[in-house]
Parts: sequence; C-alpha cells; structure tokens
Amino acid sequence: MQLGPWDVQIINTGTFALDGGAMFGTVPKVVWNKVYPCDADNQITMATNCLLIRGEVAGKRHVILVDNGNGDKEEDAFMARFKFEGRGILDRELAKHGVKPEDVTLQILTHLHFDHAGGSTRFNAAGELVPSFPNARYVVQKQDLLDARHPHLRVKASYLPKNWEPLEQAGLLDTVEGHTELLPGITLDLAPGHIEGVQTVTVSGGGRSLVYLADLIPTARHIQPAWVMGYDLDVVTCVNERIKLLDRVTGTDTILVFEHDPEIPAGTVSRDAKGRYVVAPVAV
Repeated sequence: MQLGPWDVQIINTGTFALDGGAMFGTVPKVVWNKVYPCDADNQITMATNCLLIRGEVAGKRHVILVDNGNGDKEEDAFMARFKFEGRGILDRELAKHGVKPEDVTLQILTHLHFDHAGGSTRFNAAGELVPSFPNARYVVQKQDLLDARHPHLRVKASYLPKNWEPLEQAGLLDTVEGHTELLPGITLDLAPGHIEGVQTVTVSGGGRSLVYLADLIPTARHIQPAWVMGYDLDVVTCVNERIKLLDRVTGTDTILVFEHDPEIPAGTVSRDAKGRYVVAPVAV
C-alpha cells in the first residue's frame, strides 16, 4: 500500500512455533485454544511478518526493512525445537520484490529477541558471522541494547549476542532513545511491557497511518488488552500501553500490523456491541 512517499508491504519471513500457554499467559487453554488451536505439542504457529518500506525522500532512495525474523543460521536442533519453517526464506521473500540484501539501506529492529533480529547476521563463505545487510544502518532502542548486553535471567535465552555483536563490530548499529522520527513519516516509539526497550514503528502519509506493533500485541487474537503473554516482563505496563494505543486507533482507519499472526497480518480495530475489540483484516 502507498502511504505518502512510502510503498509499504508485509513480507512473511517464515513460521515457527511457541507454546500456546506461554503465548496467552493466564488466559485458560479452554478459552485461547478455541481462537488459536494448538498442535499435539501444545504449540501454536507463529508468523514473522516483517515490513518492507521503499520510497524516495529529498532525492534519496530508501529501502527499509522492519525486523527480519529468525534468520537461518541456527543449528538443526534449535530449529526443530521451535519448528522453524526452513532456511533462506528471508532472501527469497525479498527477491520476490526485486530486493537483494545489499539493497537494504535501513534495518529497523523493534527489539533484539531472536525471532525479531535473527536475520540480522549470517555466516559468510568463510564461516564468519557478518551483517546480512552490509549497506544498511541497523537501528534499535538504546534501552534494548543495554538489556541485551546484560539480560535479566528471565529473557536471557531470547537475546543471542550473535544477532547484534557482528553489527557493532562492523560499526553499523545505531541506537535511539524514545520517540524518534527517522525519516519524514517514519517514527519509532517505546512501547514497554513485553520488555522495557521494545519499540513500535509508525508509517504515515497521504492522510493514513500504519503501526507495526511488534510484541506489544503479537497477534490479532491478542487484541483484548488483558490477553498478555507469559513472556511479558511487566504485565501491568503492557496492558496499559495496549489500552493507550487502542484508545487512539479504535474506530479510525489506522492499520495495525500483527507481527506474529499467520492468518491476520494486518487490520483495523473497532468495538462490538459488548465493547470488545474487533479486528477487521486489511490487505497490505
């Protein structure tokens, strides 16, 4: 879709699986399993819906990627545990849009958990870890980089240094603090709760806006504010951040992108007769 100077498309960089109970926290399985059925291992299928944003501003061409999924450098046992869809998906999806890794000029990372930043690095022919997008600047919130370097035990397994240390070594990793306009119509905002340094990405233009939610609201099935994940570190803050965002966008044509939803990657939000939030799917 076109938002001012920006052509925005969702690219799915592969699926994986997580425990359904972990994904829905204190919501009973008898409730969440009706809207998001699990497999025999109690796991549910998760997408990695990333954004490809292209446009020209002030005479300069920009090719921007928001998050990049799990990547494909993990060992087979790790991939099997989380039922990764396969290897090489990110490059194939970009190629469908005529984009090569070296074409990407900016990589926005909502946070550095492996399912969002795993595609940031890859092994070269010599077996060395290098940036996947050698001509791009990588941008993350300063708070998240600090937390990744010194992670709390509860989230340590999600922060894998091999996903960002090669970026630092190459001098390609930049940090921002709080609300930041990276380019005209492209802004970043802290949305704490899941972790302290997670950020959302808003693209605006032509009188419309799109908000990439990252793990603030990971799927359309998490649209009710209290349906938070067991992975969320600060549940009360997460619920409050969700309500704040939903109060702003409900009943408008603002498009929300659900990073992990394999069936409803994007939609607008309204309320039904009982006051519950309802997502209407939208093609992006």
